[in-house]
Amino acid sequence: MPTMSICHAPVPGGPDALRFEQAERPRPAPHEVLIRIGAVGVNRLDAMQRAGHYPLPPGTNPVLGVECGGTVMEAGAEVDGIAPGTRVAALLPGGGYADYAVADHRHVVAVPADWDDVRAASVIETFCTAHETLFELSRLARGERVLIHAGGSAVGSTAVLMARAVGAEIVATVGREDKARRLREWGIPHVINYRSVDFADALREIHPDGIDVVEDFIGPAYLARHVSLLRWRGRLAFVGLLSSGACQLDVAAVLLKMLQLRGFTLRPHSAVEKAAVVERFRQRWLPELIGGRITPAIHAVLPFAQAAEAHRMLESADNFGKIVLRI
Repeated sequence: MPTMSICHAPVPGGPDALRFEQAERPRPAPHEVLIRIGAVGVNRLDAMQRAGHYPLPPGTNPVLGVECGGTVMEAGAEVDGIAPGTRVAALLPGGGYADYAVADHRHVVAVPADWDDVRAASVIETFCTAHETLFELSRLARGERVLIHAGGSAVGSTAVLMARAVGAEIVATVGREDKARRLREWGIPHVINYRSVDFADALREIHPDGIDVVEDFIGPAYLARHVSLLRWRGRLAFVGLLSSGACQLDVAAVLLKMLQLRGFTLRPHSAVEKAAVVERFRQRWLPELIGGRITPAIHAVLPFAQAAEAHRMLESADNFGKIVLRI
C-alpha cells in the first residue's frame, strides 16, 4: 500500500513531542475526497491535542490538523461536483499534518486558481469559527458594540475583520503593543492592552453603558466582568478557554438583563452540521475573500519539518494572525 509522512504526538507533551513517521495513505469512502495536502493551518486545538488536553471525538483521526489547502486526487463514488484536480480548502476531522488526507466532500470548498495552498489553508477553520460565534450564536448586527478578545490571534483577528465588515463598533484586547498597532492600522480605534490596564475599566471609559456582544477566548477568569459589561439582551460566545478553574456567575444579572451565554467548538459537530457551517462560509465570506474586500493576516509560513517551531510560536503568542505549515 502507498505510504505518506505524518506528524503526530504518540506520547502527549510539549512541542518536542511531535514525531514524523510513515503511515499508510488513506483511501476515500464513497462520500469523501482524497486531498494531496500542500499546506495545513496550525490551530490552538492542535497544540492542546498534542499536549493531551483535547479529548478527541470518537473515531477521530489522531493525527493533528483540522484544515488544509491542497488538490483533490480521488473522489468517492457518491461525490458530485468535485473532480480530481480541483484545488480546495477543506475542514478535516483530523489528519491534516500529512501528505494526504480524506475529507467529507461537503466540507470542501473549491478555491480560485490564483490562490496558493497556503492561502487556502489559512482561512476555512478561522472563518467558520468566527462566523458561527459572531453571527449565528451572537447575532452581531451593524452598529452594535462587540468586545473581541485575543485580537491578534488567528480567529480573533478574523473576527475583527468580520465585525468591521458589517459595521459593528469594535473593542479588541491584545497583550502586546505591536499587535495593538496592527489593529489600529486596520482602522480599529479602541484597542486595549490587557497587560497595561484592566480591560473592563478601560472599556467602561469607552462605553459607559455597556456592550452588546463578547467574543470570549478566555473563559472563567473574565466571566464576572463580562456579565457586568453586557447590556440589555447582551450575548456572549465562549470560543476558547485560556483560563481554567471554576467561577461564580451572577445569575440575577443574567436574568435581569436577559443575557445569553453560549459555547462553541467546531470539531464535535456532526457531518451534517459541519456541512451547513461550511456552506455559510462559502456563501457569506468566500466572495469577500475572492473580491479582496477582506484580507486575513498570515503571520508565518514554515516548512512541515518545523511543526514543533510552529507550535512554540503559537503557544508563546508571538503570532498576529495565522501560522501555516507548507507540506
